[in-house]
Amino acid sequence: MAPNHPILFDIDGTLLLTDGAGRVALHAALEAVYGTIGNPEDYSFHGKTDPQIVLELMGGAGLEAPAIRERMPAVWQLYLQRLQSELEVRRREDRIEVLPGVRDVLAQLESRSDVVLGLLTGNIEEGARLKLEAAGMASSFSFGGFGSDSENRAGVARAAMERLRYHMGELDGRSVVVVGDTPEDVACARAVDARALAVATGRHTIAELEEAGADVVFADFSDAEAVVDSMLGLSGADAAGNGGGR
Repeated sequence: MAPNHPILFDIDGTLLLTDGAGRVALHAALEAVYGTIGNPEDYSFHGKTDPQIVLELMGGAGLEAPAIRERMPAVWQLYLQRLQSELEVRRREDRIEVLPGVRDVLAQLESRSDVVLGLLTGNIEEGARLKLEAAGMASSFSFGGFGSDSENRAGVARAAMERLRYHMGELDGRSVVVVGDTPEDVACARAVDARALAVATGRHTIAELEEAGADVVFADFSDAEAVVDSMLGLSGADAAGNGGGR
């Protein structure tokens, strides 16, 4: 069966939690490169790309955007080194949490020849790979859109769509399902005319995700069969008639 159900997943708060590994690694890299971490206690990381986070934190600390961007490659080099070590510690100590139902959902989707799985994440590509490897899920995703493609989530979504078209040929954005845990995930789905399935396993409630305009919202993915049915329904020819929350 030809693939006709493209589904793009966010990572943090949707698939897994890393007990702060990314934040610790980024703080260390920012301190080493810019000499400050800004004011992260007053800043929300959720739903943002990695470059956006650096620009906003360092901009808040008084640095100009050109100077921030000029030194950003050094940030990513140090960030990835520290992220790998932080993830290794958490993996050994069983502190990396794969969220409820995620493995079952992925197993059901991967068993279908009509489904194409990808990523749509604010993580830079190598950071995304490290997190998925630490959780044993890297083999589920061979492509996607990443924070290394764009500073904003709409740009990441467009990059993911370009790669989907490489895998599938021309497609209607309305057949694509974006899966995430923040209103920003819903917004980036809309930026490419895709459907949005949200899950309240991050920092946002079901009500907040419904208010953001998600087509379907789940508390978590414990009922894997219902989640997969919703994903396929949203992606299918009758997608326009789907909606509501759980």
